[in-house]
This record gives sequence, C-alpha cells and structure tokens, in this order.
Amino acid sequence: MSVHQSEALTLRAYPYSESHKIVVFLTRRYGKVRGVAHGVQKPRSRFSGSLEPLTHVRLTFSRKEHQELAVIQNCEIVQAFPAYQFSWEVNLHFSYFSELLVEFSKEEEDSELLFRLSLAVLQASQELPIELLARYFELWILKLEGVLPPLDQKLTPELALKVSGMMKLQVTEVETAGLSQQECKRLENLCSELVECHLEKRLKTRKFLTQLL
Repeated sequence: MSVHQSEALTLRAYPYSESHKIVVFLTRRYGKVRGVAHGVQKPRSRFSGSLEPLTHVRLTFSRKEHQELAVIQNCEIVQAFPAYQFSWEVNLHFSYFSELLVEFSKEEEDSELLFRLSLAVLQASQELPIELLARYFELWILKLEGVLPPLDQKLTPELALKVSGMMKLQVTEVETAGLSQQECKRLENLCSELVECHLEKRLKTRKFLTQLL
C-alpha cells in the first residue's frame, strides 16, 4: 500500500456507514481523489472541520494498486473558507464551483493549473464580485479542458476582445476588464451553454443559481 501527500481542496463529502464518510478531493499532484475518512462522524474526530467544502488542506492518503477508494489518513487545514464569512450569494457560487470541479477534474492526473486557478478564485472571493469571478473560473476551466471555442465565434467583436483580455489578467485584476452588467450577463449565458454542452447535462447548483439570483 502506497502513501501519498498533496495539497488539496475538499469538494464533497457524504455518509458511508454510521461513522465514516466518502470524501472527494481535488489534489494538486494526483487530480481527483476519492477516499474513505474513517470515524469522521464520531465525536472528536481528527478530521473536524477539514472536510467542509472547498477547504484547502494538506492531504495524506493511502491506496492499494487498482483500489478505487483511498483511505484518508490525515487532513491538515491550510486555509478555510467558512460559510459564515460570506454572503449567501457567495456560498451558492461556492457550491457551484465544487460541482464544476467534481465534474471537470480527472483522477490520476496532474492538476497543478486547475488547483492554482481554484485556490486563486476562492481567495479573491473575499474582495471581488463573485459573479465576475465565476465567469473567469468557468472560462479557464473550459480552456484547460480544451473545449473553449474561439470567442469571436460566440461573442461580438468588442466583447470577445474584452473577455480575451480578462483571461490574460491575474484573478485579482478581473474588475479592470471593464465588462458592463449586460456584457456579464451575455457571458454568463455563453459559459452556462458551453459547460452544459460539454458535460451533456445541467448542473444542479447552476439551476439553483438561475432560480435564486
């Protein structure tokens, strides 16, 4: 049985028997990792707090060859993004980001760029408009996946130029792209269309965002 360590973002956790949980992570080195956290639902679990969605952790896990589920040995919190620090709109978007990452990340694949993108967007969410960050996040996920079409085929020349310029910026600079509210809405519709077309389904959290915002 081999033991691995990597920085990771917790994406999803759900019950597995009375006291355990299956947890999905995006790791920097190994892509998407699914593992069992034993005893997490017991009092004073060593995993307390580290399995909340989009928590930045140092993950230690072990896995036998050809074993589907890893065993989560330790999660040390590096940075948390607790729900109480953010508005309900931001928390809704965080749920959407988690679902996007579950769908787009791959197992056994280096995820350095996707991990860095995700962490930068999460950190910027404390200062910048979440709707604009969501568009930046979607565009770059589509680009990293290799399915982002030429923007001038989908947008007006002026907007395509603005969006191309925005994607060249650091995430902390996205406001300088100067997109109007109407342009942001057009971009939102395009990103939603492209994500759904690639995944061949509509994400549940995207539906909630549409209904509630």
